[in-house]
Amino acid sequence: MHLLHSIRFRLTFWYILTLSVILAASALFAYHYYERTLRDKVDHDLRAIAQQVSDLHVKHLQNPHVDHDCNELNDRAHQNNWDAFILVRGGNMQPLCSTDNLLIGEMEFSAVAMQQVRWLNPHLETLTLHDKTKLRLISYPVKYNGVLEGVVQVGQDLTPIHKTLGELRLVYSLIGPFSIFWLCLGCWFLADRLVAPIVDMTNAARSINADNLGRRLPGTRHRDELNQMVVAFNQMLERLDNAFRKMRQFSGDASHELRTPLTILRGETEVTLRWAKNPEEFRDMLRSNLEEIDRMERIIENLLTLAKSESGEMILDVKRFSLSDMILALYMQAKTLAENKQITVNLCIEVDEELQIVGDELRLRQLFLNLIANGIKYTPAGGTLDLVLDREGPLARVDVHDSGIGIPIEAQPFIFDRFYRVDKARNRMDGGSGLGLSICKVIAEAHDGRISVSSIPDKGSTFSVLLPIEGPPADKPRSAFLA
Repeated sequence: MHLLHSIRFRLTFWYILTLSVILAASALFAYHYYERTLRDKVDHDLRAIAQQVSDLHVKHLQNPHVDHDCNELNDRAHQNNWDAFILVRGGNMQPLCSTDNLLIGEMEFSAVAMQQVRWLNPHLETLTLHDKTKLRLISYPVKYNGVLEGVVQVGQDLTPIHKTLGELRLVYSLIGPFSIFWLCLGCWFLADRLVAPIVDMTNAARSINADNLGRRLPGTRHRDELNQMVVAFNQMLERLDNAFRKMRQFSGDASHELRTPLTILRGETEVTLRWAKNPEEFRDMLRSNLEEIDRMERIIENLLTLAKSESGEMILDVKRFSLSDMILALYMQAKTLAENKQITVNLCIEVDEELQIVGDELRLRQLFLNLIANGIKYTPAGGTLDLVLDREGPLARVDVHDSGIGIPIEAQPFIFDRFYRVDKARNRMDGGSGLGLSICKVIAEAHDGRISVSSIPDKGSTFSVLLPIEGPPADKPRSAFLA
């Protein structure tokens, strides 16, 4: 990846750009504020000096018998340590006296200043002298009995202020780039520390593939956004790992289940073609092949049912129907199925009135019929099978209890997994595919219900189905989901 496109470079660039703008704005504001403060102080001092000199001049005007003495002006300037040039003009605007430090000759008295003074207004201006020196000058009117009796001009050299401001600009010019350089360096290392976990995560993610989904990204020491991203990514890997593991198991089990009838078909066909001599032997082979084809058809149909449930394509036809009537009809079917093994089927209705629920009648019939068929399959001849209908608050409960061989305790947590068999050889002989209970679980959970099993080996098993009487929530999609 190009350096200019890296997060580290962009973070550093934006940090530096932001800090540079802040520093430049702060320096500019400080410079102008300091400049304005110095100029305001000069103007304030000039006004104060002009006012005192004006008062002194008015004092002389009040005593016309005393000649105007410029020494008193110089004495006052030395006593107050005035660092200014002072010139006093009379009523005719001609100079009367000035301080000893006025070496620049007569101060300029512009037409604008003269006009303002005639209007009895002080006038401030900045003059540029012949030697390029900047002079701040105030022309202050001397009023006596409301009449203009003279002008006091006070000027101050702005060279010290300009020198101070120049030094300030030099300091900012030197410190600014120096500060930005160190800030740039610090931001670069800071960005490196911020991006380092992302780089580690990227390297770790690149090394993860379908063969090592068990690996996880390294977490950070802080509970920040990056750590939350790592946790979320690891959780996604966990889900992917489970999905891949189930897919591999599903593919292996499905291929194994389909391989058996295909092998039988091939073997019987080859044997018949090689050794069969009469039509009856061919008919026996075709009958056997038809049985294996039926078995494969059931496996494929069950696989399609589960696949539809995962993709949400198995839509439930939800409506209100009588669960009591369904259980009664299933009881009659169970008696017929159990007749060959002389299994006694009992019906126990624990509700006082007809129980109606909202659900897909066809899918629920499939669920209960699977449980009944399983119970009969694994119950020895002469055993019993009980169908129980009960109500638990807002839930309908259906129990299928058999007196069969039971399920080992260690196998019970996996009994609803696809292709899981407790006794694989016997199940295969019975024609089971190991998908029936998985479909039962899918149908129950699609109705927002649940299915569970309790079993004691050699004593029997009880499958319990709990279904909400009012059906799944209205905001839940009407499709079956595989948990």
